[in-house]
Amino acid sequence: MKIVALNRRDFLRSSALVTGGLLLGFEASAATKVQSVSSQLGPFLQMTNQGKIRLGVPVVEMGQGIYTSLAMSVVEELEMTLDQVEDIQTIFHPAFKNPIVSYMTKNKLQLQMTGGSTSLMGWGKYYQNIGATAREMIVSAAANEWDVSPSNLRVDGEYVINTITDKKLSYGKLVEKAAKSKIPENPKIKESIEFKTIGKPIKRWDTSSKISGKAVFGADIQLPEMLYGTIKNTPILGSKIIGIDESIAKSIDGYITSIPLEDMVIVVANSTWSAMQSASKIIINTEGGNVDLNNESIKMRLHEDSRQEGVQAGNKVGNVEKGFSTSLTIVEREYELSIQAHAAMEPLTATANVTEDQCEFWGPVQVQDIPVMVASQVTGLTPDKIKINTTFLGGGFGRKTEADFVVPPIVASKVLGKPVQITWSREEDLRGGFYRPPSLVKLKAGLDTKGLPTSFEAKLVSPSSSLHIAQAMGSFFPPWIYENGYDLFIVEGMPQQPLDDVENQYLIPNIDVKYVPSDIDMKWGFWRSVGAAGNKFAIESFIDEIAQISKADPLELRTKLLKHNKRALNVLEKAKLQSNWGKPQKGHFQGFAYADSLNCIQTQVAEISINQRGQIDIHKITCVLDCGPTHNPHLVHQQVEGSIIFGLNAVILGEINVQNGQIVESNYDDYKMLRLKDTPPIDVHLVASSAKQGRIGEIGTPVIGPAVANAVFAATGKRIRRLPIRKEDLA
Repeated sequence: MKIVALNRRDFLRSSALVTGGLLLGFEASAATKVQSVSSQLGPFLQMTNQGKIRLGVPVVEMGQGIYTSLAMSVVEELEMTLDQVEDIQTIFHPAFKNPIVSYMTKNKLQLQMTGGSTSLMGWGKYYQNIGATAREMIVSAAANEWDVSPSNLRVDGEYVINTITDKKLSYGKLVEKAAKSKIPENPKIKESIEFKTIGKPIKRWDTSSKISGKAVFGADIQLPEMLYGTIKNTPILGSKIIGIDESIAKSIDGYITSIPLEDMVIVVANSTWSAMQSASKIIINTEGGNVDLNNESIKMRLHEDSRQEGVQAGNKVGNVEKGFSTSLTIVEREYELSIQAHAAMEPLTATANVTEDQCEFWGPVQVQDIPVMVASQVTGLTPDKIKINTTFLGGGFGRKTEADFVVPPIVASKVLGKPVQITWSREEDLRGGFYRPPSLVKLKAGLDTKGLPTSFEAKLVSPSSSLHIAQAMGSFFPPWIYENGYDLFIVEGMPQQPLDDVENQYLIPNIDVKYVPSDIDMKWGFWRSVGAAGNKFAIESFIDEIAQISKADPLELRTKLLKHNKRALNVLEKAKLQSNWGKPQKGHFQGFAYADSLNCIQTQVAEISINQRGQIDIHKITCVLDCGPTHNPHLVHQQVEGSIIFGLNAVILGEINVQNGQIVESNYDDYKMLRLKDTPPIDVHLVASSAKQGRIGEIGTPVIGPAVANAVFAATGKRIRRLPIRKEDLA
């Protein structure tokens, strides 16, 4: 992606930042230039006259640390520190789509989005390149000033220094002249051996702004004459509104109006509190809906659908039927996974201001194109008349990739002619959101005389998490999702998938995976690690069962299945040492699990006991991880620990239940969260590696389930074949 100089007038019109200094950006494609107005600001690097850095980036900060990581890429090349970065903001521009998502869909799905743990892999090198470009331009300006060769100059983060005379000029004094320099086409980028910042455990850039309250989240937006609102969903899943009764709501002080949509009512007042009080008094009349939908009917549907053949999921290896015919032992098991919600700490909140000739939107969105699409449909405005402002996200986990919370403020603002901020209650989000689909996984293995699996067959039955995206976009985009129902994200974690590093998977001669897209009429979406959570739980629990049948140590069995991969063997050996495998404290029991997802190799060992109340006490989680070169080990530790805790909540606490067509859970009192006092110590050990860079944000989530489940078997002799683990499973 070519580096270009940005137009200062456009920058001043598009940004609240003061113009001046050196302004660099990425060149938009010719097609995008035609579609967008010249004043639309793209991702940028600005070096000010004080020698400070400001960045515009195409990804969002939702706790994963991407602002810090991209800033590290820039300052590495300039020999600067994060303290010299004074501003970072997310910029929307139609040219800058997620390059990994584009690759995964053969350029059919072009979205500016943050998700799938793709941000650093997608954009890290680009920001290192723009930092190197700025460095060479500053050095060139100094060389012209002193009339010397650039080879006689060096930089130290604040100054360009003449190595012959020891004279120096500050970055701030050079930036205006640098801005007039020719932009180098191929700036020299540091090799990893030269890094001083990348690879170091550096603290997050955004922490201080969150402590001080300066960081802007969705609910922090304040506009003149702004109205406030909330929403109320239809009570029965899938039902449609045919009318509302707002007569009681009109008696609430501050109530203004209600706007019914197909499956929700927008309630507007002069404060959020008044809007929520008013919403509680609105009576919604509906028709249709899935009143008979409940836990049992969902489970029954999954089992009925499991009788279908299913579509081929990934590469078929060898001949499983022939392998089964020569196997000494056949093992068959079934595993189940429950529905889960995202339950992000920050409520769904967004703000819009629609005028006759413009729409401006503010919100914590993971996909910047969605507000543009929604606003275009609601207002009839062309994309160049729609401005998107992205706030910090108080957690996303996939929930904020959806459009449902983007629609209400735009509609309300258009109807009322004023800025409107809409905040969902926790109850409306939990009972009317998008959920991780339930799944049924049927596994079959044929074992040889040594107890090793030589044939492996899997059938995954689950609703698609991606189908609603394809329906909204009006097309399928393989290899992500095919017209036949194959969904790459829901089968993630199964072996032999299109984008997998199959060399990191168990060496089994015959493999066949099928997927049955189950049609259960609820709103399904992306949940941290998506399908891998259920698939890894099933496979790693199954491998543990095979080890028991074969009278093999669970870790040693995996060592035999991964003997072809030195990198994996190294991780297994370190896991054995770091967890003190096979030698737990007296009264404690261990469970082991392995995963190879997202270009990473990982093991987790859970050490548990069963207390006198018949409950699981988790004493320690040991994670050993080879994720290739680590950009910032501090952030890797945070992400792995956070994703393990997120997954652990769904293993022992969280569950969404359906009864009479309604979601039972409504808030943190019944959709429980893991408390600090119950969170076990998590030891994360990173293995140095020259493998390609891994994707970190989700990797811990799917592995914790089987690690704990296998530990429960070691403690009780009872197999866990469904999550979350219930008390009756331990009895």
